[in-house]
Amino acid sequence: VLSNDFHQRPQCPDWYSQLHIVAKGLYLKFQIWVMRSTEAQDILNIENLDKFVNISEIPPENKLIELTETKYEYIYDVYMAGSRTISETGFAVCIFKNNISTEEHLFSLGSCNTVFQAELAAIDFAAGWALRNNAKVNIFTDSQSSIVAIKSTNPRSEFVNNIKRNIFNPRQLISVTWIKAHAGNPGNEHADLQTKLATEMVVQLNYPAPYSCVKLKINQYIMGELEDYWKNRESNSILRVRTYVDKVDKKLLIRNKFLTYFLSGHGPFPHYLHEFNLLDSPNCIFALVGDADNITFDCSLTKDYHFKRPVDAHKTT
Repeated sequence: VLSNDFHQRPQCPDWYSQLHIVAKGLYLKFQIWVMRSTEAQDILNIENLDKFVNISEIPPENKLIELTETKYEYIYDVYMAGSRTISETGFAVCIFKNNISTEEHLFSLGSCNTVFQAELAAIDFAAGWALRNNAKVNIFTDSQSSIVAIKSTNPRSEFVNNIKRNIFNPRQLISVTWIKAHAGNPGNEHADLQTKLATEMVVQLNYPAPYSCVKLKINQYIMGELEDYWKNRESNSILRVRTYVDKVDKKLLIRNKFLTYFLSGHGPFPHYLHEFNLLDSPNCIFALVGDADNITFDCSLTKDYHFKRPVDAHKTT
């Protein structure tokens, strides 16, 4: 009976109260991505944000794009690469004629743009260059995901669909071929070197932030709010856990219920059960406080399973 009563009661009521933070984060993500509300403008600027499109509204000719592979009679070969540092994204497009680089175009993107977007933007730029110069070019990319996105008949991203539409017009002038990265191809290696410089370029192209950026910003918001909650909450359970886990960390996922019992102090301990009137006394049979520390480090009944009591400096993760 005691065991059933214990398991039916909330183990960590303070932890459950944090769910409102996660719920608010999901609400803000909906407001940003779906409603385009300025309510969360301090988290992410909605003015330059990608969006999902209705597949049925995409013109049929733009849904299925067949990419021609290498045409050896084409004069120009174009190699490209995208890269990202901690906070910057960019791409490089290198145009070769007779195996000699004749033009190099380097651009930086926004801090929210991804390498995937940079690789697609590079293909878009190369296709535009072919159209502007009425030149037939072979485009080589080591981004297989970009080719898959262009060939897909149902991409939801407006950014991807705009790229597909831009490629549709010069499709007779270009071929797009996947090449293996870091395989010793001189053109590809040259583009890789140039793209490292692209993130530092002053010339910046304006592409919308993807959905992944929204998720990242919301996750950062949730973690920040949880951190504030964690540091400022003064309940007994959180004060105890904080002596061992001093910060919010998504990588620290505890699945062992016995470890949870110990860290929170919420478990089958006389001291905890006494709080719910399930035992008459908070003490163990030796008249000591029957809490998690007593059971883990001191109690004579559990001495064969004792751990060495950590010093305060070594408690936290």
